[in-house]
Amino acid sequence: MNYGAASGHVHCREGIINRPGKNSDCGKIRIFTMAKDKILIVDDDVRLLTRLKNGLMNFGQFDILTAMHGMQALAILRSTRAAIMVTDLEMPKMDGVELLATVTRDYPNILCIVTTSLRNHSLRKKFQGDSLFSYINKPFDHIRLHGEIITMLDCRDEINFRPGIFITAMLPLINLMQKSCLIEATAGANKRAIFYFDNGVISGVRTADMNGSSAMEEVLNWGPAQYRLKPLPESYPSGSNTALTKMMMLGAEIIPKGK
Repeated sequence: MNYGAASGHVHCREGIINRPGKNSDCGKIRIFTMAKDKILIVDDDVRLLTRLKNGLMNFGQFDILTAMHGMQALAILRSTRAAIMVTDLEMPKMDGVELLATVTRDYPNILCIVTTSLRNHSLRKKFQGDSLFSYINKPFDHIRLHGEIITMLDCRDEINFRPGIFITAMLPLINLMQKSCLIEATAGANKRAIFYFDNGVISGVRTADMNGSSAMEEVLNWGPAQYRLKPLPESYPSGSNTALTKMMMLGAEIIPKGK
């Protein structure tokens, strides 16, 4: 099924109203309303939010919601079902990585587009298997974003979509944001991995029965996962692990700038 620009990505919702003076089912009228997909855009740049919202609304295809940081976005998601979340990485109160991790656990069916002005790497991989996740480098306009949204919605309708974000898409964001944290990744009923990052540099990874490179090789082949970010413990693998970094970069098809 292809929902392109002409279709507007709308869905039918059925309701029933009673005709005056009629109590039986024969006196009821079925009505159908068209519900547009909701797009949530999260960015602390007010001007950019306004431009993107106004531009996308001109297409008449979506309901556009906006938030200025991750905590505000989660407050919106608690009461509103969004089809796609477009989020920046660098934001106050709760950054994009923490927001994405929470969304994978609490709202796993939302498709995610990450926007960033970080230029350290070229993030090549967009759609992987049956999970949908996309990157857009700033600057971009509403026309570029509209095209990305349409592509993701079309892909969602044509594949056997599984919720979550692939590890090969999530780990590089920790690197880009130079975060220091422990990341817990879970996939399926019994897969669990722990990653250690110090200022964005991966220093260790372990699963229930493996450590280091062997554990990384296993988890890179997992399907979409859910994530939880925690502070680094007092004792953790320290220092840069070149082998793990190389495996992470190759798995995500990341090419360092200038290489």
